[in-house]
Amino acid sequence: MTIHKQLERIRQKLKTAAQTDADHQLFGARSHTYAMNSPLSLDELRQFEQANGVILPEEFSAFLMHIGNGGAGPYYGIHPLGTKQAIDLDRIGEPSPLQAAMTKEQWESEYPWIKDESVLSDEEYGKSSAELFQGLLNIGEQGCTYETMLVITGKNRGKVVYIDLDYQKPFVTYEAHFLDWYERWLDEVIAGYVTSWFGTRRGGDDKQLVELYQSTADEHVKIEALDGMFKLKEISQETISFLIGVYAGPSIALRCLSMQVLAKMNAAEAEIFIRQELTSSHAENRLRAIQCIHWYMPKGDPRFNQELIALFSKESDEEAFRFICYILQAGGVDLLPMLQPFFKHPNEEIRVQAVYQAGQSNKKADYVADFIQLLDDPAVRVQHITLQALSGVTNPVLLPIYERLLQQHKTDKDYIRSNIERRLKEFPYNSMEQLDKLLSSALKQVGKLFGKK
Repeated sequence: MTIHKQLERIRQKLKTAAQTDADHQLFGARSHTYAMNSPLSLDELRQFEQANGVILPEEFSAFLMHIGNGGAGPYYGIHPLGTKQAIDLDRIGEPSPLQAAMTKEQWESEYPWIKDESVLSDEEYGKSSAELFQGLLNIGEQGCTYETMLVITGKNRGKVVYIDLDYQKPFVTYEAHFLDWYERWLDEVIAGYVTSWFGTRRGGDDKQLVELYQSTADEHVKIEALDGMFKLKEISQETISFLIGVYAGPSIALRCLSMQVLAKMNAAEAEIFIRQELTSSHAENRLRAIQCIHWYMPKGDPRFNQELIALFSKESDEEAFRFICYILQAGGVDLLPMLQPFFKHPNEEIRVQAVYQAGQSNKKADYVADFIQLLDDPAVRVQHITLQALSGVTNPVLLPIYERLLQQHKTDKDYIRSNIERRLKEFPYNSMEQLDKLLSSALKQVGKLFGKK
């Protein structure tokens, strides 16, 4: 395949992509509107290369000179050459140290200063930061601190890399070079795939991803193949049968992931497997099944309520607990009586989530005594969320408790005072005489917040 033929395909696919997303609904499309800038001349290209002491990868140079000097592209589009650089170009000719196979743990071990700046002096920090992103050309932006880069030097020359200016581990895309990456974007726009995080998953349709899965013994690649299916609009019946077979295999990770793909693509086929995993002895399996219900089943569908209620009282994983709460609440289950035992749970995160969910109940005013106990919780976060949960509850028995908390919290560092003030504003009174009856002389701090001198 020659570059010339690929460039011609890209020209045609740009037109088709623009027609497919004519209303510019896909992420970033309103910025570039599928339009291209005028192509770069060979002289202009050579001037940039000479000024920076580099030779640009052939595929990217061809794009600039024959398609356009920036314009339509993934995320917010492709930058014109050398513009909008989030990093300096003074080290663009030095070899890029980025590695495709590096794990998050290896990344943090290789560059410990990322998590602890104090290990380097200011001068060393600046030098290390510059060296980390050397050999890269900024060709696009993704939003926030995320940037799209092209590797100009080093063993990954020609590849597209996603970096985070806050130093999270970079992601080296799968495609061999810029044109393959760019054409894949056009293909996915035209096919109606999910493109919001384009390039972070394996490319290809379900048939190609099944072939990739079957071609390797590497479980990591198998996981990538299954994960790649999440970007698709639909999968074939043959792929559904394949996923059912994967679910029957011995790998926990592949089992969970195949169930999740099935749940997204064909909820009816996944239901039996979700029910099986809800009773799994593996917390990870249970969590994935619960998440599948929340993410892919119709909101408010009560078909899993019985199993989830059975799980509820003994669930100790904070994330699983949170998702169960979401599902049961949407399914019309009155959670508050079930939440009471969790108000004293040893896991602070579970206590916080339990109180938050209790605050959604329209019967919470009947449980004021429980909320009062929570206002004595040793964790300030629990006190804070309890005050928020008490929104709309105006039982006068709370006033002495609020007074005590105001005495304890002299400042609003933990947002206790400001939340109490909000709760007090909800108490109904029409005159100072009514307020005098409501307040005792001991409630001085509460009285001040009420506006009583």
